[in-house]
Amino acid sequence: MNGPVVIAGAGPAGSLLAIYLARQGHDVTVYESRPDLRRTDIGAGRSINLALATRGIVPLVDVGVIDRVNEITIPMRGRMVHAVGDPTPELQPYGIHEHEVIHSVSRAGLNAILLDAAEATGRVTIEFERRLEAVDFDRSLLRFHDSSTEPFGVVFGADGANSPIRQSIIAQGTCAFEPEMLDHDYKELTVPPGDDGTYLLDPYALHIWPRGEFMLIALANPGGDFTVTLFAPSETFDALTSAENIRSFFNQNFPEFAALVPDLAQQFVENPTGKLGTVRVTGWSYQNQAVLIGDAAHGIVPFHGQGMNAAMESVRVLDRHLRASPDNLTAAFAAYENERKPDTEAIADMAIGNYIEMRAGVIDPGYLAKRKLALELQRRHPAHLSPRYNMVMFSTMPYAEARERASRQGEIIEAAVADPSIDIDTLISGLPRLPDNDPLADPRALSTS
Repeated sequence: MNGPVVIAGAGPAGSLLAIYLARQGHDVTVYESRPDLRRTDIGAGRSINLALATRGIVPLVDVGVIDRVNEITIPMRGRMVHAVGDPTPELQPYGIHEHEVIHSVSRAGLNAILLDAAEATGRVTIEFERRLEAVDFDRSLLRFHDSSTEPFGVVFGADGANSPIRQSIIAQGTCAFEPEMLDHDYKELTVPPGDDGTYLLDPYALHIWPRGEFMLIALANPGGDFTVTLFAPSETFDALTSAENIRSFFNQNFPEFAALVPDLAQQFVENPTGKLGTVRVTGWSYQNQAVLIGDAAHGIVPFHGQGMNAAMESVRVLDRHLRASPDNLTAAFAAYENERKPDTEAIADMAIGNYIEMRAGVIDPGYLAKRKLALELQRRHPAHLSPRYNMVMFSTMPYAEARERASRQGEIIEAAVADPSIDIDTLISGLPRLPDNDPLADPRALSTS
């Protein structure tokens, strides 16, 4: 790479990319608009918890930080479904294998580990509170909010869904951006620990309160509390304007949850309401000077727990193409997009579909019957069938392939439910074999380093 190597954005994807680039022998400068989260408390109400799954674990193994990350994660073995009027929630396991769990992890904690690891390479410099505003490709200059400039040779845009790097590439006429906003919003809340510091809910599950058009989810934190998120239509949030109607809404729809949060109305008023949308981009790079990564290229809604995992997997793919074509960045960037874009489109669609499943499907008798059948068929035919959720969360199978396999499996299961006389075992055994190493007993098996 000729000239200074720069990353815009020091979130999980940008920090991970800095480590990979340093391992290739590059000196890297990372510019981050926010303060250093290792020295500044993260603001409440946005993206406090993440769900770490296989696609995110593999690159963490690659760069040697998985042991530190394991110390701050909490494994979740399934969905704990809190149905209306049912005092006893039901655990719906994610899979039949011990490794089929997802891990609740603090975004700030994970990010801090990656920042430390990047700096520990001795090749990465991180400059905080440097908000990038635009890229001058003709002069190879980065322009910042305070009107200062910095030179660059190649810039990696890990600067989020509202990426200034992407805007600068769009201005060159080589990039198309299609945001798709969902008419649902979200707000994060907190269930405190009990008086003795213990968890008030089972910490080893992803809690879901499905209510048809809206839902609550809760993930445990190491300190005994839970991060809870309400997802609902925008008009629902618009109507919750006073402490009285906030309390009324939660007492009516989530009474067991409301009883655990004494300051619920105060939290609701003080915490921001977030927007939800999908970022679809065509043209992720500009010549040999810039390329997009993570949400800047493929932001998705959070309902499959794959936003961070997909971003980190993309970093790993980009690293592979950079190592394959170190003297031809234009070709490396193009190969990276050509490989990755079909998969990011697939997970974007599956994430939206999973919202409907989570807020309504998990209590639908038809869905539950098909899910039970799918798990039984997985036991009988482990070489040929894995449920869609498991292929997405617990393997590194390309997302597009997982979607295609899931579609064919779904057709067979639908037919068997409609006609029990169908020889479903023969149909399943006729499906193409799953890759030998997916689903994995241990994500570390895929590390190349």
